[in-house]
Amino acid sequence: MNKEELQARIRKELNLPYFKAQVADDIDFTEDEYQEFKNNLVSYYKDYVQDIDIDFQGGLGK
Repeated sequence: MNKEELQARIRKELNLPYFKAQVADDIDFTEDEYQEFKNNLVSYYKDYVQDIDIDFQGGLGK
C-alpha cells in the first residue's frame, strides 16, 4: 500500500481524521509493515500523549 492508502487506513481504523504520515511518497508498505507502523503509532500515543492532560491539570504556574 502507498502513503495515501496507509493514511486512509489509519484515519479510519484509529479514528484520526486529520492524520498525515511523515513517510516518503514512494514507499510501498506490506500488510506486516502497516501493522508495525500502526502499533508503533498506538504505542507512541500511550507512552507520550495519553496522560498529558493529567500532567497539566494543575496548570503550568504551580
